[in-house]
Amino acid sequence: MFKSTAIRRTIPRLVDEGRIHIQLRELPRSALLTDLRRLCIRNRVLGVTDVAIDYHRFLPTGRAYLTLAHSEHLHKNLRALDNASVGSLPIQAVSAPPPRSGHRRLDKTETRRKVFSGNGPHGGIPSRLKHVVIWGFPGKISEEAVENYLRDFRLDNIDSKSGAVRVELATNTFSLYSRYLVRPTSTAEAHRLVRQLHMTYYEPGHWGRRYQLRARVVY
Repeated sequence: MFKSTAIRRTIPRLVDEGRIHIQLRELPRSALLTDLRRLCIRNRVLGVTDVAIDYHRFLPTGRAYLTLAHSEHLHKNLRALDNASVGSLPIQAVSAPPPRSGHRRLDKTETRRKVFSGNGPHGGIPSRLKHVVIWGFPGKISEEAVENYLRDFRLDNIDSKSGAVRVELATNTFSLYSRYLVRPTSTAEAHRLVRQLHMTYYEPGHWGRRYQLRARVVY
């Protein structure tokens, strides 16, 4: 009996050897990076070099990743996160391999353009707090039409051609609505865009209440 218990305790350490990532699970979808940083401070988590919310098509999955400076911090930090909570809700913390990013480049209509899946830590985008995802547009709306609709906001180009990029659907799926990623010129402008656009209707004079827009900053 004692031998089998020892084996069970040894296996996780063999799997975890060399790992520098902790995955947080069962997070509230509303959790922000500031909430996760406070969690680390409150529970005295050591050697954290990056905190990343995990996304699916730029919407939070309820998971996040902590990157550690050294693997020797892993088990002490996992013990520190036992019984941890965010927003009064209990969470789980487990060791994890390096997470995969969902960003890639694809050929579309014979031009090289960035296409974002919005999956993985930070949604697979390099800059922080300066991207906004907007969903609820008509399914066939063009990038140019989205840019024109957002002309009152200051946007940077995401690639060399467009300030708004469509978020791709999963393979063999269809939607009557489309989702776009935009990059305002500053964090303040990103939050202004969300405040003014979230829960409004796209072209209500023409479409009525058919297309309700939602927007959120990607952290």
